[in-house]
Amino acid sequence: MLSSRPLNKQMNDLNLDDEIHQKIIEMMNQGSSTLEIYKKTCEILFFQHGIMPTPTRLYALVRKGSMTTPGKAIQEFLAQQREKGRIELDIPEMPESLKTMFTEALKETWRVASQISSTKVREQNEQHQRELNRFTQQIEQLDIKNQALESRIDEMKQILAERDIYVSALQKEVGEGKTKLSLESNRLAIATDQCEELKKQLDKARHDFIAESHRMSQEHEQGLARLKDHENRALMEIERERQAANKAIKDVTNALKLREDELRQRDNKLLELASELEVSGRDLSAAKTKLEMTTADLQTIRISFEEQTRLNGQLKARLEQLSARHNITHQKNSRRKTMKQSHD
Repeated sequence: MLSSRPLNKQMNDLNLDDEIHQKIIEMMNQGSSTLEIYKKTCEILFFQHGIMPTPTRLYALVRKGSMTTPGKAIQEFLAQQREKGRIELDIPEMPESLKTMFTEALKETWRVASQISSTKVREQNEQHQRELNRFTQQIEQLDIKNQALESRIDEMKQILAERDIYVSALQKEVGEGKTKLSLESNRLAIATDQCEELKKQLDKARHDFIAESHRMSQEHEQGLARLKDHENRALMEIERERQAANKAIKDVTNALKLREDELRQRDNKLLELASELEVSGRDLSAAKTKLEMTTADLQTIRISFEEQTRLNGQLKARLEQLSARHNITHQKNSRRKTMKQSHD
């Protein structure tokens, strides 16, 4: 093998091949035929470098024509050399015995060279046959592996087909789920709108209640200003009534603040509920339950609001009674003053 040769010999072989290949290119440029190029390459190898030409070496150098062309060129080259070996020497004054001995030496040299060439060719053919057998075995092994791979590919195709069916079913289920989710989202949007409307109504009721309380407070302060001019007893009574009214208003204000805190907490709960409904759209039953609970809380708030309105009405009636009593007291005092002036 090439890898077992010394490094310097490998380099020499590469240089030699480059040199011979350069000469081959020159012959190609001169328009020589393929067979002539192979024959001249045989002469270069044999006479210039002392290398017996082989079909493999020739084809590796020339790389032209079919694989039979190098063998034909070697046969013609050897035949030419044999013809040259049959030339008889015709040298004047040369002894006949010397001519015969020299001729026999040339024939023996040619015979040995031909024998060496045939041996090398036979060895290379045997080596090529071994390599061919090894390649054939490798090809058979590759065929077996290819058959196994084809079987595996068929199995993978079957698995992929089944997987495609499963994916199609999943896609269908996902589409149905999206449709259901869209319906639930619409329902959630409607419920959210209802919650917003209820919130607006609560805000309006709270605003009206605060305005009414403010108006009542102003009326109460005006009533107190008028009562300042009455007699001490009436003032004390009215003061007691005012204090009672202030306490009631304070209680109402505290109740309103507590109710506002409760409403704010309810609003926060409503916002949290809306967020939960948006995140957990698939769990409609739980969202409905929370919505029902929220509706019940709103109903409770509405009832509380109505109760507070009733209390405010009672407070207003009480204030009206106080104002009426004040007017009656004022009239009595006026009559007393008139009677006193008449008596005087």
